[in-house]
Amino acid sequence: MTRPSGSPKIYELGIWIGYLEARVSPDQTNWGIIREALQELNAYKTIDGLEFIGAEAQSQLYSLARKYKYSYNRLFANEDREVLRDMVTTWCGRLEEVKRRWLIVIPNLSLDVSKLTSGAEAFFSPDEWDRLNELERQGLNEAVNCMLSNNFTAAEFMALRTVESVLRRWYAVKKGKETQLQADVINFIDSEYPDNNKRPKEISALFHLKNRRNAIAHPDEISTAQDANATFTYVIGTCKLAGLLAYNKTDEEESGNNAEAQNN
Repeated sequence: MTRPSGSPKIYELGIWIGYLEARVSPDQTNWGIIREALQELNAYKTIDGLEFIGAEAQSQLYSLARKYKYSYNRLFANEDREVLRDMVTTWCGRLEEVKRRWLIVIPNLSLDVSKLTSGAEAFFSPDEWDRLNELERQGLNEAVNCMLSNNFTAAEFMALRTVESVLRRWYAVKKGKETQLQADVINFIDSEYPDNNKRPKEISALFHLKNRRNAIAHPDEISTAQDANATFTYVIGTCKLAGLLAYNKTDEEESGNNAEAQNN
């Protein structure tokens, strides 16, 4: 489940509810128009607090699709318009209660806010995102949520904690052994590769990551928007490069193991 991703997502919700309400009011509306609105509203079933809209939109979409099938130009029946009108009225009543728990924050960021509202996945290709494990994906999404609410120290902490996980996996593949420390991975790898000019490209951002990791470890350090923007950008780049090496190596090992098993 994800949280509402700021005002853009809420604004889009208002647009589509208003669109559906307007389309079920005229006497003549075709199924294709209703289908489009229900498809868009269906996406809200994974948004915390708005699940009821997505779930009911999905239920109506499936039910009506069985009735109208691919006849997108077919006129929408009066009894179906009544059902959807009642549904929209119920939604609006429930939203009055839900929105009392919402806080609208204007992010103070130089990064693309529209991408951030879609989650960390928007900064990766599908293959790059799949190379991260579940905890790493969750960590980056939490960093994004912190950035959107202007909690920059928390954003940096979550982003750096996530890249530590990726670097730990990267080191295990690169060196063929686990790191000696479970904590303080960035400083450990920095000591393993002391010459900045000879570092693998996957850890080219290690100097910045180390400085920020050390800085936020102190209770008197508060991150700025610029700190969080830069760190998030470096973390994304490192996760892409380091994740690729670990993933490809793991694939090669699994392929070799499978081939060996088949030969035996």
